[in-house]
Amino acid sequence: MTLRQQFSLLTGLLVIILLAGNLLVMVMNGRDYFQQQLNARAYDAATSLALSMSQVAADDEVQLTRLMDVLFDRGFFAEIELQRVDNEPIYRRSRDTAGDLPAPRWFMHWVGLDMIPAEADVTRQWQRLGTVRIISHSDFAYRDLWAMVRAELIWFAWVLVVSLVLLQILLGWLFRPLARVERQALAICERQWQVQTEIPRPRELRRMVLAMNKMVQKLQSIFTEQSAMTEQLRAESFNDSVSGLLNRRGFDQRLQHILQRGEEHSGVLMLLQLQNLAELNQAQGRQSVDDVLHLLGAELLRCLQEFPAAFSGRRSGSDFALYIPCADQAQGDTLLQQMYSQLVTSVLSRRKDLVFHLGGVFLQGIQDDPVQALSRADAALRQAQRSPEGRAQLYRSDNSSGVQEWTAGEWRELLTGVLEAGALQLQFLPVISNRNRRLLQFEVFSRIVWQGETLSAARFWPMVEQHQLAARYDATIVAQVLALLEQHAPQESIRYCINISPASVLDEQFHQRLSELFRAAPQLATHIALEVPESSLAGIESALARLAIQLKPFGVTLGVDQVGTGSMAFAYLQRLPLDYIRIDGSFNRGLHQAQDHRFFIQSMVQIAHNLDLLILGEGIEEADDVAVLRQTGVDGMSGYFFSRPLAALADAHAWQLPADDV
Repeated sequence: MTLRQQFSLLTGLLVIILLAGNLLVMVMNGRDYFQQQLNARAYDAATSLALSMSQVAADDEVQLTRLMDVLFDRGFFAEIELQRVDNEPIYRRSRDTAGDLPAPRWFMHWVGLDMIPAEADVTRQWQRLGTVRIISHSDFAYRDLWAMVRAELIWFAWVLVVSLVLLQILLGWLFRPLARVERQALAICERQWQVQTEIPRPRELRRMVLAMNKMVQKLQSIFTEQSAMTEQLRAESFNDSVSGLLNRRGFDQRLQHILQRGEEHSGVLMLLQLQNLAELNQAQGRQSVDDVLHLLGAELLRCLQEFPAAFSGRRSGSDFALYIPCADQAQGDTLLQQMYSQLVTSVLSRRKDLVFHLGGVFLQGIQDDPVQALSRADAALRQAQRSPEGRAQLYRSDNSSGVQEWTAGEWRELLTGVLEAGALQLQFLPVISNRNRRLLQFEVFSRIVWQGETLSAARFWPMVEQHQLAARYDATIVAQVLALLEQHAPQESIRYCINISPASVLDEQFHQRLSELFRAAPQLATHIALEVPESSLAGIESALARLAIQLKPFGVTLGVDQVGTGSMAFAYLQRLPLDYIRIDGSFNRGLHQAQDHRFFIQSMVQIAHNLDLLILGEGIEEADDVAVLRQTGVDGMSGYFFSRPLAALADAHAWQLPADDV
């Protein structure tokens, strides 16, 4: 029962009790008054009748009867009786009618008027002739009392209704601050820090609202301080303060995770070196060099915005490194030349007397040695420095891997053919709950099966985005997952996490397509989770918020993947309606040997749990890392330590964590 209902009930009971007491007193007083008046009237009538009969001869029965009839016919008396001394009594009595009662029987029984007989002696001279006995009729009293009660009840009912209406208006005005406080509290749960500007006048409500505002400001301050501390830790540990890019450690860590995580990778590693930075330092000073490095870092970040999974870093004073996912060596060479052209026409223009070279190596496979990869990229850089005709060179080797390469047109034909043929193959990687060691989620991976060859997303996805097919591919994956769930009923509370492209988030037709898919399968939609990489949030935040609002009625959850790799402040965690975040695997690899990684994850766990978000870790391959990650308090984890991706959904549903790993 709500507080308003309790107030209404108590007020209604109070009014009813007051009115009932007032009615009871009125009825009792009315009864006593009518009873007194009726008895007094009977006494007066008896006295008057006795006096009249005293003037009539005792044997004149007709005259005596006539006097009694005149008084009785008025209807005010129930009984008139003359008891003569020497003869039979003469009496007149009213009859009780069966219908048309003056009042309900229960009322008459409850009121119970007590009519006392009035007596008077009939005398002549000094001789007593008889006794007159009169009882007043109570019908008039009952009728008048009942009319009074009915009128009072009607009046009381109107008073009660009007009182309750006015009470509701008053409570609505008084509870308005409480409703705002409730919305304020719910907004805190939704990671929104609302401060009430309308302060109520009543002292108690005013104190409550001011206390809530103070609490909101305090919570926001705590979250801001905690986020700033975590961001500072990330910046100091993994970012270069001058260029704004990753530092050597941060770049090598992410590169190692990509090349050695056991999943196929495909991309181009580039090394950039400024030749005359030392001369610029001597000629113009350190500040000028820092300005150049800052501008170069900003330009590299801008150039990599169209590649969500790309990253760059400063390895030393004049050496920079970049990694951009690509489909094959031909695309890698194209990206290398485009990067050189972009830089030479912007921040590293020849007019600024800055000479630079680019060297790159195309990397593709399951496992690659980061040291060897950097060595080959460095060899290409040296080759570019010695080459008189160009300053960007891709590493060439005699190794013939047998990997087929296609032109841009062939890639487009292949990808559209896959969409039309439905040749997408899905794999499912279990995510284990840290609390009860049971299944929490499945990460969904996609593969292309074409002409007997299986292509991983690392190979074909860069071309999907280049040919603007990301929205179609993401929608196809969602539709295929829903179709599989129709064939194999999903387990209760298990989510299937699908990573969608930033380009899809920006596509309004993709939003409509998702709504159509989920509207057709509303029960299965609650098992779907969509996630985007953190590095792409800067350009899609508003579109992602619109998509989350659109999908909320279907029960679809939203998450952020690769947390820790982006450059955005963690304030987005409270702005977006997220349900979970997933720490990038580069922070989990070698966690037992990296104290700063552990502190970063623990800080993220505190931030996520303060915002009621699940926090998950991925890329776990070593038992030591599992033990340390569990101690940080994450809600779930995944990686090849627990299982490799499962090719069939039926196998995924039947999968169980080995007893040794529980």
